[in-house]
Order: sequence, then structure tokens, then C-alpha cells
Amino acid sequence: MLAPEIRARQEPRLLRGDDAVIAPPKPQPVAQGAAHTFKFEEAPISEVVHVMLRDILRVSYVLHQPVAGSVTLATRGPVSADDALAMLESALLANGLVMVRDTRGTYHVGKADVLRGIGSPVRQPSGKGPLPAGYGAIVVPLQFIGASEMAAILKPLMPAEALARVDNTRNLLVLIGTRVQAEGWLDMVNTFDVNLLKGMSVGVFPLKHVTVAEVESALQLLGSASVAATGAATPQPAAPARAGSAGAQAASGAASGLAQALNSDGFPLRGAIRVMPIARINSILVVTPRAAYLDEARRWIEKLDQPTDNGAEPGLHIYKVQNGNAQHLASVLSGIFGGTASPTAQQDNTGVAPGLRSATVSTPSWQQQGANGMWGSGQTGMAFGSGTGGFGAGTFGTQNRFGAPLATNAPAAQANASAPVVAQVGGVRVMADTLNNSILVWSTTGEFQKIESTLKRLDLPPTQVLIEATIIEVTLGDDLKYGLQWAFSDTHRHGAGSGLVGQVPGASGGGFSYTLTDSLGKLRLTLNALADKSLIKVISSPSLMVLDNQVATMAVGTQQPIRTGETNYLNGTNVNQGTPITTNYQYKDTGVQLQVQPSVNSGDLVTMDINQSVTDVGDQDTITGQRTFLQRQIASKVAVRSGQAIVLGGLIKDNASTGKSGVPFLQDIPVLGHLFGATTTNNARTELLVIITPKVVRTDPEIREISEELRDRLKGLHLLDLRDSATGLRAPVTPLQTRTTP
Repeated sequence: MLAPEIRARQEPRLLRGDDAVIAPPKPQPVAQGAAHTFKFEEAPISEVVHVMLRDILRVSYVLHQPVAGSVTLATRGPVSADDALAMLESALLANGLVMVRDTRGTYHVGKADVLRGIGSPVRQPSGKGPLPAGYGAIVVPLQFIGASEMAAILKPLMPAEALARVDNTRNLLVLIGTRVQAEGWLDMVNTFDVNLLKGMSVGVFPLKHVTVAEVESALQLLGSASVAATGAATPQPAAPARAGSAGAQAASGAASGLAQALNSDGFPLRGAIRVMPIARINSILVVTPRAAYLDEARRWIEKLDQPTDNGAEPGLHIYKVQNGNAQHLASVLSGIFGGTASPTAQQDNTGVAPGLRSATVSTPSWQQQGANGMWGSGQTGMAFGSGTGGFGAGTFGTQNRFGAPLATNAPAAQANASAPVVAQVGGVRVMADTLNNSILVWSTTGEFQKIESTLKRLDLPPTQVLIEATIIEVTLGDDLKYGLQWAFSDTHRHGAGSGLVGQVPGASGGGFSYTLTDSLGKLRLTLNALADKSLIKVISSPSLMVLDNQVATMAVGTQQPIRTGETNYLNGTNVNQGTPITTNYQYKDTGVQLQVQPSVNSGDLVTMDINQSVTDVGDQDTITGQRTFLQRQIASKVAVRSGQAIVLGGLIKDNASTGKSGVPFLQDIPVLGHLFGATTTNNARTELLVIITPKVVRTDPEIREISEELRDRLKGLHLLDLRDSATGLRAPVTPLQTRTTP
């Protein structure tokens, strides 16, 4: 037993005040005089004031100009002096005038701005009689409702200047207006200033078998269902609820989430019932203005508060995946815990957004020997993948140039309507709900806590890579006649690459290909020097953002029609050699195609599978009468640090063109024709370079930084165009902008 002095210290100690937060109101005189009957029709205001104040009420008054307007005022019978004064105030207010009684009893009539400096007694509603007449301040003490709440209720009902002060410390309002206005405002105050707690019903419901955190999920579903029924937006839960979580921090977070769910706009009884979770004593406090709601709340809580054998019995637990893919995480769990996975669970959807399905990656064209055309047999979503043929059987001998169709927007439910069991360890079963991107776990509470901890460590935001590529053509000549590789020292050569050149007349591979990393910036200096000599042509400069271990594809160009067949008339056994009935055409894609698949390690080393191709339209073939095509293609696998530039080159093209000019007709005369004309031969030698700079992006701030950088570049281009239009000069093109890491 505690000692009396210790028990006394534990008892609450109260210091009660006298509730006097302002001085009591001073007595105000009420207008005196006999009852009178009067009638005014369109009478000047000054005349009405003279009759009412001087003749009827017999008080002193002052008119403050400007005072203008007319008044129509009449009574059916005698009215008291105080009522007559109230009618005069209403008539003055209708003309934009007010009446103020100063501390000496003199009445002043004029506009409110003119009379603002005249001191008037402060009025307080006392309940013992009417307010004194006149315009001035009214102090309204509040008993039960808060001053800010009452001010919010009154604000739509009064002029903006009428609410002079909201004193939350003393819980009172200071209003400015006439007695007629104040009486209406005070009626509103008396309506709401009542003992709210006295009319409220309160219930405390201790939870015997479950915690506040476990009740939270069920009540959130109740609120979400109500929102969906009314057509509003369904609130999304921030994170999966953890059953049976312990600790003050977890309980506090659960209580906060429960309070938000129950008191949000989506909760069906918001306003009619208030629910406050008390995590410390594992209870729920319910406050409602209707006593019958307490019985309804008890019924719901008793349904939720059911024993679970302390978590020994298995149950269904749901983990909502935040960043990854549910089916992939379920497959990983199967490998971690040594479970048995169903065959359908082995399909890997890594990196595919929730609600989408992955596409099948075909074998690259340079690794297949096929009879289809160069851009043949594409799949759904591939910009350059439609159609078969090309130049017919084996002209280019490839199939599916890029072979990796883009992911379609078909719902996952079309591909797999029922989620299969992907892992089973003893009595624990794990199922991937691909439609909702969730993982369903049938286990005990303790087993689920271990699985949930593992899932949270695996469910991380995916790493992304910004691919900045520049594809340029360099005109070779003088010191560069053997290619750009000879312009760089051996100390800047790194790695190994492979290049392929399409077997088309006019294409030359130069005998080798190479890979360079721009570690010291010599590449940039060399290209800038070539740009000053107008030897650089930028073919394309795309920027692509792609997930780690996923394929980014870019294609820019035109489609060239190619005749693939004709249909002629049959005349007996002979084919009519006239104009064909129909001619079949197919379209061949030309231009620039780039495909990059990055893979990032923990040290920001980016390994990239690069497939790049440039297809140009050549001259007309003399035999077939169709256009030839020049294809330059690079396929390489390289590794580079984030932010460093890597160069793939060595594809050299020789163009030889012959031109003839001279005097018409005379230049065609045999033997003597060369005297009237000239024949010119031009040889051009160019090399194709692919410059790629990967940048690893792991966080949201880095994504925003990249977006701002791209916007700044666009602003810079806009300013550059304005400068060009102002000076009439063409600005030089910067062929390469890379960031290097020491």
C-alpha cells in the first residue's frame, strides 16, 4: 500500500478560476418616452431624424454630412420609444447610414466611415434586456463552442468588416454593427453555443482478441466501399497492415491510420459518429450524437474482435506490392524458402508494370538465317515489326530485325485469369494476384511476419537508366582517310566490339570496328574540331529512359515502297504482256534504329547490349529497276561507368558518283562530243559513330533533376533559335554533349 503522501501526489490537483475573462458589461440606458404613432412617406432623412430624436425621444443629436436620401416609415399603432429607435436604425441602414450614441448620450447620424472615430460604449449580450441602440462594437463571450468555429458559421451571414476579432484565448468574438444586425447574429450564436458534450453519447470498447492495427484494415474497407458506391475516388492504403504488430511506434501509426480512415470523407457515418483508437489501452472510443449508434458500433466491433488462437491457426494474409511485380516476387519466395512452384509461375514478368504483360523477345536478326525479309515477322506493338518479305527469299536473310516487341496494354486478366499457386512450403502457400499486384499468403501470423519482412526487403523501387545516344557521320579526308580510330591514342581504347555491315553494293566496313571510352575528353575535343570544319553530320540524338535489364528501342525514319509482285491478264496459255492488273508493294523501313538493354550492378557499372542500324536509300538497280539500300549495323556488348561516354565506330562508307554536263545535243556527238561537255567524278568517304552515355537513376530527386536538365536544354535551343533569327546567322551544331566521371 502506498504512503498517504505518495498517494496524495498521484491525485489530480485542480485550480479552478472564476470564468471572468472580460470585465462585466456596464449598464446602458434604454430609450425613454411615451408611445407614438407616426407615418413618413418619402420624407428627407434629416427631417425624419429631427422628428424622431428631438420631438419624440427628446435627445440631442448631430448630423454628419453627407446625409442624403428619403425614408418611408409608418406604424399601425403606438410604439414604444425603444421600438421607434430600432425602426429609425433600420431606415438609416437602408440608406447607408448608421447611428452612434457616444459616452455622453449624444446621438450621431452619418456614414460609418465618418463616425468610426467617435467612441461608443461597448455592448455585451447579458440576457437581462435588449442591446442598447446604435452602431458600435459588440463583445460576444462563448460558452461551449470555439470562437473560430462560430466565426466560420457567422462569416457568410455578415459583411466582411463586421467580424472585427476572433479571440481564441478568451473564446469570444468582437462584432461591429447596428443593434438590428447584432440581434440576428446573436440568435445564430445562441443556436450553436450549447453544451455539445451533454448531448453526445460516448462508448469505450476494449478489444480482447485483436489489436487496433488489425481492426484498421476492416474499417478502411468499409470506408472504401462507401466511397465506391457514391462514385467518389477510393482512397488507397499507404501500406499493408501488419497483423499483431507490437511496440509503441507501430501501435501509434496504426491508431493514426485508423483515425484518418474513420473520419475521412469516405467513411459512411462521418459526422454522425467519431471513432478514436486508443492504442495504449487497445480500445476504441466512439462519440456520436445519436445513442442508437453506440449499439451499431458495438455490433461491428464484436464481429471484428474474434479470437484467433494467438496466431497458431493459419489464415489469409495480403501483401500489396508497392514497387515490383507480384508474380516475380512470389517466384523469388519459392526459391528462398525451398518451396515447389507450379509451371505457370515460372514465367518471369520482371520489370513489367502492374496490369501489363511482357512480350516475347525474338532472336536478333543478325543471329538468324531466315527466308523472310529484312524487317520481317514483327509482333504486336513493334513500330518496325509489321509485314513479312522485304526483298523476298533471303535478300537480307534476317527475321525480326529488333525482335523485341513493346509491351502491350492488354490486362493481365486476359493472359491469366486465375492466379496460380506459385510456392508451397509445408502448410504455407503463396499465391500471386497479378490483377491486383498483390501476394496472398496462407500461413500463421508468425510465419507471415517472416515472409512480410522478406517481401519488404525485396519490394524496392526499380533502377532506371537514362540512355543518351548520338549517332553521327564524319566525313573522312586528309589525316582521317583511314578512319577516326587513328585520331585517338591507344591509351583511350578500351574493351572490344563487333560490327557488321550489310552485304549491299556500295558498303564498306573498313576492315574493322572498335570501341572507345571518353575518359579524358579527347573524343569531345576531336569531334568539336571536326565540327568547326563542317565535317560532322548528326543523324539522330535520342534520350531514352529504361528500366534495368529491359530493352529500350528507338526508330526514326521513313518507309520505302518496294514492288514485290505483279498480276497480268491470261490470254489462252500466254500471259498478256500489257499493263499489269495489280502490282503488290511492301514497305521497307529506313533510317535509324537503336536498341539498348542496360544492366546495372551495385557500383553503377552499366553493361549494355547495343544493336544499332542505319539504313539509307541507294541508287536504282539497273536490273530490277528498284532502289538499293545501304545498311550499316553495329552489335556490341560493352561496360561503362554511369555518366561516361562510350563510342562504337569503324563503319566506313565509300560513295562514288559521276556527273556529266555540257551543251545539249552537241555533247552527244560521237568523237567530238567531249569538246562540248565535261564529266566529273566525286568520291566521298564517311564513318558512322555511335556515342552512348548511360546514367543510372535510382531515386525520385534524380528523376526530377534529369527532367529539369532536359527542360533547360529545350530553353537553350529556343534562345539559340531567337538569336539566329535576330542575327541572320546559322548557329554551329554541337555534335556531342557528354558528362564524364573522373
